[in-house]
Amino acid sequence: MAITQQADPIEVRALGWVKSNRRTATVGAAILALAAASVWFWMSARERRENFGERALQGARTSAEAGNLPLATSDLARLVSTYGGTRAAQEATLLLAQVRLVQNQAALVVSDLRRFVQSGPREEFRGPGNGLLGAALEETGQFADAVKAYQAAADATPYHGIKAQYLIDAARTAQAAGDTGTAARLYERVATDYNGTAGAVEAEVRLGELRKTGLTATKRG
Repeated sequence: MAITQQADPIEVRALGWVKSNRRTATVGAAILALAAASVWFWMSARERRENFGERALQGARTSAEAGNLPLATSDLARLVSTYGGTRAAQEATLLLAQVRLVQNQAALVVSDLRRFVQSGPREEFRGPGNGLLGAALEETGQFADAVKAYQAAADATPYHGIKAQYLIDAARTAQAAGDTGTAARLYERVATDYNGTAGAVEAEVRLGELRKTGLTATKRG
């Protein structure tokens, strides 16, 4: 006796629906095809936009490396505006901040980078973004906010050596503001948690200097 394979009930129901609803099925297939084409077009356009942004970034970087800071500033600002949301635009934002810091435009950098870090940039740019924000805040005398930015940079960075350096920057800034208690705690953290890094050695030295002055537990007026 021949054994016949039973069809999957779900498949039978699906085929039955298609037979009784051919027009609807045809329209549905057309809609799916259109949707697939739209997705392909969108992905292709996004890829082209990323490529254009990367080329523009390379040109702006070349101008910066050549020392033509006004041209680099103009090119980077236009790139950020034109290709917003791309990886190139986010990297350009950080390069623009560096160029403006060199041109003594720290206040403008603070404004730009506050928006940047609050916008939720790509993970690779969160550490550098907060680090540059810390430098700009420090430059403008906003030491308490600079300490927080440097700590945020350390939290967003996966590399121990760089984490240690950001925490040292935070400690140094706190010390400059007279908050030696916070400075000491940060130096101790680096010396303990990042032992073996260059930052740990520096932290030990700075912590020793603080202890000699007897200012590790109080905030100077």
